[in-house]
Amino acid sequence: MRIVQVAPFFYPHAGGVESHVRSIAGEMHRQGHEVTVVTSQHDRSLPPSEVVDGVHIVRVPAWFVAWNTPVAPSVGRVVRQLAGPGTIVHVHYPPPLTAYFLTQALPPGLPALCLTYHCDLYLPGFGGRLVTGVFRRFFWPPTLRRASRIVVHTRSYGVTSGALLGRPFEIVPSAVDVRRFSPSVGADEVRQSLGLEGKRVIAFAGRLVPHKGVDVILRVLPDLPPDVALLVIGRGPRLTALRSLARRLGVEDRVRFLPSVSDEALPAHLAVADLFVFPSQNRLEGFGLAVAEAMAMGLPVVIADMPGVREVIEPGREGLLVEPMIRGDLVAKLLELLDDPERRRRMGQAARQRAEERFALPVVTRELLRVYSDLLAAD
Repeated sequence: MRIVQVAPFFYPHAGGVESHVRSIAGEMHRQGHEVTVVTSQHDRSLPPSEVVDGVHIVRVPAWFVAWNTPVAPSVGRVVRQLAGPGTIVHVHYPPPLTAYFLTQALPPGLPALCLTYHCDLYLPGFGGRLVTGVFRRFFWPPTLRRASRIVVHTRSYGVTSGALLGRPFEIVPSAVDVRRFSPSVGADEVRQSLGLEGKRVIAFAGRLVPHKGVDVILRVLPDLPPDVALLVIGRGPRLTALRSLARRLGVEDRVRFLPSVSDEALPAHLAVADLFVFPSQNRLEGFGLAVAEAMAMGLPVVIADMPGVREVIEPGREGLLVEPMIRGDLVAKLLELLDDPERRRRMGQAARQRAEERFALPVVTRELLRVYSDLLAAD
């Protein structure tokens, strides 16, 4: 099968969508399919063309990037040149303009177009609501009309999204390499290097942006026993502010900020943790790939009770749900697991099992290839 994956950003840009696209593209290539990823050359130092994991990457020059959205109108022309009859084009949304430029350049009907709707648009403040309103009114409807199939990661997110109201969709979760993220990964060396011997460790991994809720975790740390330490794995625009908050709260010595952990080293750092916490604050989180990766590591999870994220676990089996932004509830749920090692062990085993059965890369890839085959058969 010939497949063109279209993503606004791609490796080495860091993010859940980028990790998902890289994983599935690589797995499809390993299964013998011809896969190309078309993305933006948002950084002019990136090569316009290269091969990553056996997958051909084509980067289209972006005029500029605004509101974390690359503006690269020629993406549609490039994909049109690559995609003939019998080709599947799979575009990932948001950011929104890449999908819009693509759909406006493709002829009606062919090639078959699949669109994964990763999350709703959100920008804070009045200006943000104005910008997202313009996107939804003028750019989203023609994009939606051209898509032959819509994919969402969870049912709860799809049915609560106003942008998808009344549209049928397929449910395919995000993908985790359960061979790389595994409970068998050793943690002693990393634990020692971070000075965490004898500590109970909670971990967060992800981009340090407001909606992830890392500030909420820092604010509850003074309410947890002094032997509890926090790993914050990731980088982003909130790093400096979060370091300052830790100092003001008097917990700086209990927090390890790790902005330089590579993708390859991430499993070993997660292995240090006793549990994983992910208190996302709004609908920018449509799934929570970091949660599924932590589950593959055999970690119980404490996550926000939000559409999309909540569906990654069966509450009480692999982890616990916490009310977003309710500090007392987060403290209670963390203590509930920190003080019960046997329950953590059982939840960690169940988390690993769910990751293998539902989120493993071969499982997710098989489901996507089924969607593609149905699309080609319909055409």
